[in-house]
Amino acid sequence: MSTREEQLKLVENMKQWQKVEDATVAKTASVMEETDNPLIRLVMEIIQRDANLHHRVQQLIIDSLERGSIPITVEDLQKVWISIEEHIQIERNATEMAKSSLSALQGRAGIVQHYLISYLMEDEKKHEKLLSNLEQIKKGMYP
Repeated sequence: MSTREEQLKLVENMKQWQKVEDATVAKTASVMEETDNPLIRLVMEIIQRDANLHHRVQQLIIDSLERGSIPITVEDLQKVWISIEEHIQIERNATEMAKSSLSALQGRAGIVQHYLISYLMEDEKKHEKLLSNLEQIKKGMYP
């Protein structure tokens, strides 16, 4: 399969995946209409926002394959790199706070709090990884 054929296949996959994300948005809205429970509504809202963001990421991938690559220069990264490193530390601090909060709940009731704090901790880890992985792009510019 040629590179162009592989790219077209990827574009089609992203478009199909966007339909899945659209279905997720619709389903979460449906669940939210069915309940007044604040925990269930919050979980559905989180998933809905993530699905909307996934759709945007998929669109950027599509655009990068159909219209041209996403330009990023060393200067782009250098201009913000100190701030990114500081932000990575903020995310690490937030993860530590979540761990500390979970420790405070050990052996106590609080299953809902544990559930929510665990979610927050994983999300903070995800943010740190997103930021840290920008360094892979930076390193790719200077192999």
